[in-house]
Amino acid sequence: MLSKEEIAGLLQAHSERVMTLGTRQIYISRANVWTTALRVFKRPSFAESCDKLYVTFASDEHDAVEDAADLGGPRREFFRLLVKAIFQDSGAFEGTPNGCTPRLNMLHLQNGVYRTIGRMMSTIIVQGGEPPAFLSPSVVDYIVSGDILQAHVTPDDIGDPDLRENLNKVQHATLQDDLDKAVSCCDSWRYQVEGLPLTVTMANRDVFVKNAVLYHTVLQRQSCLDQLIDGLSHYGVLALLRENHSLRVLLDIPGEDKGQEADFVAGILKPSYSVLGSNRRAKEELMVVKFREFLQCVQNKELRDTYGDRTLTDDEEAFLKTLSPGHILAFATGEQQSPSHWFSSNS
Repeated sequence: MLSKEEIAGLLQAHSERVMTLGTRQIYISRANVWTTALRVFKRPSFAESCDKLYVTFASDEHDAVEDAADLGGPRREFFRLLVKAIFQDSGAFEGTPNGCTPRLNMLHLQNGVYRTIGRMMSTIIVQGGEPPAFLSPSVVDYIVSGDILQAHVTPDDIGDPDLRENLNKVQHATLQDDLDKAVSCCDSWRYQVEGLPLTVTMANRDVFVKNAVLYHTVLQRQSCLDQLIDGLSHYGVLALLRENHSLRVLLDIPGEDKGQEADFVAGILKPSYSVLGSNRRAKEELMVVKFREFLQCVQNKELRDTYGDRTLTDDEEAFLKTLSPGHILAFATGEQQSPSHWFSSNS
């Protein structure tokens, strides 16, 4: 496994190789991120461009555009909102205990939406956005290997709760009678899947479960996955992933949310001090100390205590309960987690 710094270096070098010097302006509605982004990314001409995006957010209330120049912040904010839209608003994915997996949507398949989503993910990764790391590891196995048999699956990769529960019962049965009862719950579909054991015993139940999960999570959605993979070839991201399997962390759902840690956020938002001995240095160091204390209060849900007896509105109380260090990072950079490669003066 590569370190975060090594991964960042690989992405930075790849970005410099594949991106062109021009910019491409796009207009996005915050209220309709998925719809407005889809209109941009699905254009055939978009796949031919390797320019850096220049994002302008439209104001739906005033039928105008915001004045903020895109020096990196609006683009990163757009990428963060786009990742959320892909997995929550597009209708192309469903959640499982192990992460997101493509939902079989025939209309999306016919319109090439999964391919477009792959282009979105490639653009986010190459242009320094917050990685779209929400996919189930079994899905990423197939993406990086291109081989269905290389996908390591478990019942928790299945989105349908009833199907997942039935296969978990099969997998964890300790007696043959219990196994027979669990298998009978699968009778509505198991005879339609060629190659599954017709008679399931304690000796072959693991084969039954593995192949059944493989059928429901990969084989049934292979056309969706292949479109997604085709889209990931944009910017050469697919080839990069297959050459360096450590980069799969850009797609794998993480084990823990590092973006919510105060120390992590403080490490990203490093201060730029005045020279030692200057009149401003002492004040700057004090400000950094206060900022670190503020982040710790946010992380430990102690921020309310700093207000003493001050009366807060219900909305203010609710805000303090949900505020996290990740929100502070998003306010400062447009992203709630570490970007795919480090911030730079021109990113």
